[in-house]
Amino acid sequence: MYGGLAIKLKLRLPNLRKRLLGHDVFSRTQSKLTLQYSALMSLLLLFFSIIIYSLLFVLIWHNQEDKLNKLLDAEITALQGPLFTEISEGKFNKPGQRPFELSTDQAFYYLIDRTGSPLIGAEIQKELSDQVLAQIRNGSLGEQSLQKVQLQIYEGPLVVPRQSQIAQQHITYLIGQRSLYRDGQLVATLFAGKDVAFQSQLFTWLLAALLGITFLFLALVILFSNWMSRQAMVPVREAYERQQQFVADASHELRTPLSVLLASVETLEMEESTVKSPDEEWVFEGIKEEIHRMNRLASDLLLLARSDTGEMLMNRTWFDIAETAAQTVRRLRQIAENQQVDLILNVSSELIVFQDEDKIVQIIVIMMENAIKYTMPGGKVTLTVANPAEHLQNTLLIEICDTGIGIAEDELPRIFERFYRPDKSRSRQLGGHGLGLAIAKQIVKACGGTIAVKSQLGKGSSFIVELPTVSTAKK
Repeated sequence: MYGGLAIKLKLRLPNLRKRLLGHDVFSRTQSKLTLQYSALMSLLLLFFSIIIYSLLFVLIWHNQEDKLNKLLDAEITALQGPLFTEISEGKFNKPGQRPFELSTDQAFYYLIDRTGSPLIGAEIQKELSDQVLAQIRNGSLGEQSLQKVQLQIYEGPLVVPRQSQIAQQHITYLIGQRSLYRDGQLVATLFAGKDVAFQSQLFTWLLAALLGITFLFLALVILFSNWMSRQAMVPVREAYERQQQFVADASHELRTPLSVLLASVETLEMEESTVKSPDEEWVFEGIKEEIHRMNRLASDLLLLARSDTGEMLMNRTWFDIAETAAQTVRRLRQIAENQQVDLILNVSSELIVFQDEDKIVQIIVIMMENAIKYTMPGGKVTLTVANPAEHLQNTLLIEICDTGIGIAEDELPRIFERFYRPDKSRSRQLGGHGLGLAIAKQIVKACGGTIAVKSQLGKGSSFIVELPTVSTAKK
């Protein structure tokens, strides 16, 4: 019981995927439009966020750097005068005496002589002194450049040194330096820093806010894009549905008068009182043949119209594909003999599969008739039905190979299009409307499989169909 349920679920997965992603050309087109609209608007939104963030980043940091540079320039200018002499004489060594007062734009400053010893300095928090001087001694601060450095401070007043309950935090400081020259000789270096923790935190908040807004607007963009694509597809869908309905109605309505016309021709043929000349017999045969062709065309158009609207029903059952293939080949053998083409069947003695038998037969008939039609007398058409390798054991492989005229490489992408015939002159001679392969592709698609073709001009063609199924084979 569980095995059968698993098989049915596996075979219904393609249909479930179609329901989720769109089973028809309109749903797929709408999904593509939604994706394109969303991608475009998301890129615009992303570029806008990046530009805003970058502009604010550059402007704010440039402003902070400009303030610190001006401060350093002002202080180094003052030190180039008599102020440095006063510092050297120890005038500012007493507590509370400073050559520069700390402001909101300055967290600390230190004047270091050539030996690396501090001449004078001040800071807003005492714990900064050892950290900054250590940075200076080990050369972590670059020459004549501004850089951001993380320093540790305490959130509250430090009553007991290294008290464990005092909370610590790391603050970002912008530090710069200026060299002091006297009589052309380097005598000291001025280091100064300002607290830029707020600016750093501001950019963290700004980045989080922009990301949140971006994701919010991204959701709105997807909804809006879906609405836009749906509205754009409404007139196209209506026009296409009217066209499909017309094709279906016309095809259905054509079958009745064609059947009546065929019956009338056959009745006239059976009239014993009417003596027909050879020319009249030829005309009657031609009329019957054209009626049959028109009837097949109407049936093909009706099948395609139903497949486009999703009305192609599947009736999956267990059956022996080996026996079905053999019966199908026997039915086509007379057509092949008339074309002097040899039919070859490669299949296991028994191959039980779970699929729609009628649809499988229709696929085989369409492709084999097509192969026979385009194979020259003396050629051969080979039908292979099998389970492929172990990694594809739940796949049914149907391959039709012929030694016919082949298909040009530039025409291969179009051979499954409706009414397309590669060799138009030969196709007109052999009959057909260019719908067979299009119908085969629609049936394969409805079965959840794939169809592909390989061909070389003058060497023949090979059509490969892979269908999902569960099978048991006996050699």
